[in-house]
Amino acid sequence: MLSYRKTLWALVIVANLAAASGVQAQYETVFPAANQPFTDVNLENYDFQWFAPPITEQYGQDTIDPNTGIFFEYHRLFMNVSRSDVAPGPYDGDATYGNRIDVGYMTEDNHGWLISGWRLDGPAYNGVNRGDFNSIELDRTWRLPQFHQGFYIEPLMGLRYAQFNDKTSTVNFVQNNMLLGQLGGRIFSHRGQWTLEGTVRAFGGQNWIFRGDQDSYSAGVAGGEFSLGAAYHITREISIDVAWETMYIGTGVGRDPFFNNDEDMTMTGVAFGFTLNR
Repeated sequence: MLSYRKTLWALVIVANLAAASGVQAQYETVFPAANQPFTDVNLENYDFQWFAPPITEQYGQDTIDPNTGIFFEYHRLFMNVSRSDVAPGPYDGDATYGNRIDVGYMTEDNHGWLISGWRLDGPAYNGVNRGDFNSIELDRTWRLPQFHQGFYIEPLMGLRYAQFNDKTSTVNFVQNNMLLGQLGGRIFSHRGQWTLEGTVRAFGGQNWIFRGDQDSYSAGVAGGEFSLGAAYHITREISIDVAWETMYIGTGVGRDPFFNNDEDMTMTGVAFGFTLNR
């Protein structure tokens, strides 16, 4: 069984990397060096001025372009996690806290990379809804030419690994290990000292489910992630922001420790944090 799982994981990774290479090749003529695995970031060309006055002109006007170079984001998450179908009040959810970190870069040739990680520490209600969630993703990103009214779109494509451990039952636990390919993008516009932005991701892949020492099996999973928020720029490259964040997995989540049921799952709430140079 272990050898089978390793082989299947390897096939999924190879298939996603092959698909990524094919799509990146289409961008080569528009975005120079877009098909290179990791383009060098020339830090000497980036004029980081963390405490310079904020830019108030609209991006795309008066030669004001969106930021390039390395960026970093931290957000504190306040989320509501849905309950299992067999839990008391299955249409209710329970609150928990967590953290999210995003780090990456955008080159002056309008392509880059993004690494994003989630961690939810709960919920923590024994017999009702208890567990934790982890997610890490690696995405290739691009920045398209400016659209109408100063909006920019940054498509992304990548891989995500997500794990949800359901510890609701005191008898046994259920561990979900999801390997996902995803497509999506970010849209944003800068007005005055404000940046309005939204992101969307659609993902699908395979979930390997382990029910303690009782059973293990796999199921297909599909879902998406959506956020909508606003950032206020304190300086040119430092901003504070708030966003509404939602992740929905529509099928393939194992939660009940006694039956091989495939459930959906929703995590939704508010993210507060700060951003450097994005």
